[in-house]
Amino acid sequence: MNVKQIDLRLLRSFLTVSRAESFVKASESLNITQSALSQQMKELASYLDLPLFEKKGRRLVLTNLGNGLLQKVEPLLGQIEEALLQSVNDNQNIVGTLRVGATNTYSKIIALPTCMAMLKANPSLNIELQELPAEKVLRGLMEGAIDIAILPEDYQFADLHWVRLITEQFSAIGAPHVIEKLPRNLTLKTLVAYDLAALNRQFLMRQKIDAQARMEGALLNFRMETSTMGDLLEIAKTGEFLALGSPIAIAKDRKLSSRKIKGDLLTRTAAVCWRKTKFVTYAMVAFQENAVAISSSIQSDMKKRKGPA
Repeated sequence: MNVKQIDLRLLRSFLTVSRAESFVKASESLNITQSALSQQMKELASYLDLPLFEKKGRRLVLTNLGNGLLQKVEPLLGQIEEALLQSVNDNQNIVGTLRVGATNTYSKIIALPTCMAMLKANPSLNIELQELPAEKVLRGLMEGAIDIAILPEDYQFADLHWVRLITEQFSAIGAPHVIEKLPRNLTLKTLVAYDLAALNRQFLMRQKIDAQARMEGALLNFRMETSTMGDLLEIAKTGEFLALGSPIAIAKDRKLSSRKIKGDLLTRTAAVCWRKTKFVTYAMVAFQENAVAISSSIQSDMKKRKGPA
């Protein structure tokens, strides 16, 4: 074993292969050839006298040694990179690049305002914000392509840290004069006579609504299905349909009103999450703090709205 020969180049490549589970994806990410990357991993394994990966089908899976090395090295490399960035920064501003992922509603309502507040306070910071389906956000987190994300807490993975932001009860959303006519104690069963709009069935929110409807024996009349919450709100503004969806999406929209729908399954909680093995940078801490503050502001706005929201 000759660990003194191991340099940062080899360790960075090792982390990239570990996340991607493929030489093809990892070499594209590192912008080197597959053969060069494969040679680097052979070199690293030779210094440790044991293999770091084994093939399972088309995937490269970490051995016990490889997994142990990943758990110890990843946060240390993150700390080194953070120290190098901050050492050339004369002031206390956060520097570097933060990669953020979020699902549709959370991206627009929480993540984007959070990123804008951070950019304003830190002129040397760059942020890459990606609005993606939850499964792709999770994949990005686990493969190291995303540093921190905002997701529904329903997607909890044991390999991720989670910090709660805001909990919402799904609601009927529409023009104020339409919502005023709805029963105060609203359930899905009381909505069977209405023309409804909702997200399509690929979304967790819709799946929860459908599951609650089955429990209540409610045959809902979905006349329109969309792939974004933004489109759903535009439909609600016409006054022709009731939209079933996220009340936080209209927290600052005075053209729409909402009423909570009772049901144990009709809730979700937004949370900030990141990989447990990842070194938590100053930018990630600031993102979490700003996201908590913005979520608190949204909660206050919802409480100030007239009527049940």
